[in-house]
Amino acid sequence: MSSYSNTKCVIVPGNGGGGDIRGSNFYGWVETELKQCGFDVRLPKGGMPDPLNARESVWVPYMLETLECDENTILIGHSSGAAAAMRLVEEHKVLGLVLVAAYDDDMGDDLERKSGYFSRPWDWTKMQENAQFIVQFAGSEDTLVPIEVQRRVARALSPKAQFIEDIDGDHFFEPPFPELIQVVKDNVDALQKIGEMFD
Repeated sequence: MSSYSNTKCVIVPGNGGGGDIRGSNFYGWVETELKQCGFDVRLPKGGMPDPLNARESVWVPYMLETLECDENTILIGHSSGAAAAMRLVEEHKVLGLVLVAAYDDDMGDDLERKSGYFSRPWDWTKMQENAQFIVQFAGSEDTLVPIEVQRRVARALSPKAQFIEDIDGDHFFEPPFPELIQVVKDNVDALQKIGEMFD
């Protein structure tokens, strides 16, 4: 039987999530479900700082210092939060990286361009080295991030990332999201089994 109590899950929302974000998208539902499994779950209290602009210079330090992302963290990033998560994992080791509606360019949006995430090339190799597992969820009917952009991210993170495309999925606005809970548990279970082999 796996124990999840020593594993931290940090949920990083998309931009616009000021105030209590538990009622937004799938965040509160996933927080509750992961806590019931025994995980140590971190959701930004009162929302992320700089919630509309979601600037890298603000978000990544906050994720490291306040949400305490480290080598024992499963980092779950949605939309702008996925971009922030990818930039963090270029430079810092985490246990796992779960991307939801991820994208790798500003898609012609001025606000996205000013966020800072898209000002330079991505280090896809470093991301794969710094996460023990990567899972990416995409919705083929996403109304905010074109599916081809999400598939491009998946190709860039191949072969490490497990890519899961919801054929009728949009931008993952609403719970439930049982697939996310399952992949987190499955990957932690697998890592614990490997660890037991070397104990």
